[in-house]
Amino acid sequence: MAKKLNGMINLSKIPRDLIGQTQKGEKCIFVDIVPRKGGADKYGNTHSIQLYNKDTKETIYLGNLKTVEFGQKANNAPASPAPTGNNDEDLPW
Repeated sequence: MAKKLNGMINLSKIPRDLIGQTQKGEKCIFVDIVPRKGGADKYGNTHSIQLYNKDTKETIYLGNLKTVEFGQKANNAPASPAPTGNNDEDLPW
């Protein structure tokens, strides 16, 4: 069965000034997916999601990823929120 990376991004850690815009006017950020140097941690996370601020030369850690089979959830994944449509009112930006 095929595998995928599963994880979460902490939206509260994304500074407003690092949110860009696509040519279509959609909000976006550029992230790096980085393999963990020491291999998997005790939770099975093998990669991290990072955002780099080139002005302050700061790397902002946004979350972890682990390899899971398609159709399966990671054991430590938070419950998915109920879909709310396209409403951005609860987002920090």
